[in-house]
Amino acid sequence: MITLRQMSVAFLIHGDKLLMMEKPKNASFFSGMVVPIGGHLEQHEINNPSEACLREVEEETGLTTDDLTGLELRYIILRIKETEIRIQYVYFSNAKHIAVRESEEGALLWVDIGLVDKINVTATTKYIIEHYSRNKNSSDIYVGTMKSVESEPEITWALLEDWEKLKVALTESDS
Repeated sequence: MITLRQMSVAFLIHGDKLLMMEKPKNASFFSGMVVPIGGHLEQHEINNPSEACLREVEEETGLTTDDLTGLELRYIILRIKETEIRIQYVYFSNAKHIAVRESEEGALLWVDIGLVDKINVTATTKYIIEHYSRNKNSSDIYVGTMKSVESEPEITWALLEDWEKLKVALTESDS
């Protein structure tokens, strides 16, 4: 039986810095890794991943909606692990300041966005930051599917678009 696991994460940016969390070495999930702020959706958040994202940001950093500007869904990442399909909603936002409250879940770090690939991040984080760096001026949403290419992780990107709306616009322009 296939089950679903949904997560919502935020990449919070202040200038050229990105807020990340280094998980403790004894953590049961991503031990020793540097990850974005976020976590699993609660049952009542299933239809509103931005609510889960904001909850996790406040729980892990102390930052509230008043401390953020421009929270936008930019990526939906899909992968399968054994009998579980994992769906990750990835938001980007600007932080108005760098003052954060320490978290019991890990050490908070402001990392130079251009150096993210030099620290101990997951392949998913590496590929998201690479893609975002090339497309940061866009407000498009991309779907990424994780796969293995010659035993190495890779993401295939697709633009998420309303093809029916596009079809109507093309039909009208032909008239």
